[in-house]
Amino acid sequence: MANPFRQLRRVLTQLAIRKAIAATASLPISPQRSSVRHLIALASGIPMLRWKVREHMRLALGDGVPVGAERRYFQHVGWFLSSSLATFHHGIAATPIVDEVKFDETISVLDDAFAEGRGVVLTVPHWSGHELVAAVIARRHPMAMLVRQAPTSERADRKEKWYRALGAETVLRPKHASTIKDAVAYLKVLKSGKMLAITPDLLADPSQGVEISIFGRPARLPGGAFALAIAAGAPMIRVSGVWQPDSSVVLTFERAPSPPVDGDRDAVIRACVQDWCRWFEDRLRAHPENWLFWLDKRWSRFLRSTPRTSGTQ
Repeated sequence: MANPFRQLRRVLTQLAIRKAIAATASLPISPQRSSVRHLIALASGIPMLRWKVREHMRLALGDGVPVGAERRYFQHVGWFLSSSLATFHHGIAATPIVDEVKFDETISVLDDAFAEGRGVVLTVPHWSGHELVAAVIARRHPMAMLVRQAPTSERADRKEKWYRALGAETVLRPKHASTIKDAVAYLKVLKSGKMLAITPDLLADPSQGVEISIFGRPARLPGGAFALAIAAGAPMIRVSGVWQPDSSVVLTFERAPSPPVDGDRDAVIRACVQDWCRWFEDRLRAHPENWLFWLDKRWSRFLRSTPRTSGTQ
């Protein structure tokens, strides 16, 4: 039986989303974004919320969390939510977001990978505004985003409008375990020479995913993105960003090491996932405020309840 408190939280969350969409629908882009940022700034003033974010950062990364990281976290969330609403109502091309997401010289890494013609697997964590960032990248190279199936028709309609506003092609990630038919659909995206954007930082159930170590703790993460890249021979590209004082973000692109061509397939996939986790933790340690999931319920429970078995990797 589902937890009634969890159900209530989901109902209230969906109600808040509907109210926010309705309340901002008639506002021009600039006042729309500033009003939402103001509300997030007010929320960041709640001591318990600030403490919770910093405590989760400490549990994951140890005592060396940079000063002010929790304050910057809420600034990035404000950019993400205000930009999402503006995009939802007006489409991303009509917003300033396309000029606020910038590329450094490593964009050549993505360009070169794309030019190989085998497709590209973009393995991006849930950085604040990760889908907005992906949509800007997709304006340079064609991309399909792997998205989870919505549980209700109302939320499915809202998702459809959201991805239309992003100008993004999508591939559905079903609620059930992935099947051969699903894998074929994903491989077709890569075989057509497009990028497939996947977020690997989702905790998997005990019977699913790949067993790795993250934040010094044993966990299971999905290995599908890496299995697809190996099957298609597609390069894997990682994306991180550094926020600027003017609320723009400069993206850096890195190519993952090529997986071994021989050896046990499961072991190779596990090694790829673990290597991605090391990269993710390195980037997170430098800029912990960039990760949206510090207040995610599942990650929060994981950090509080799973004992650390080693130092963070």
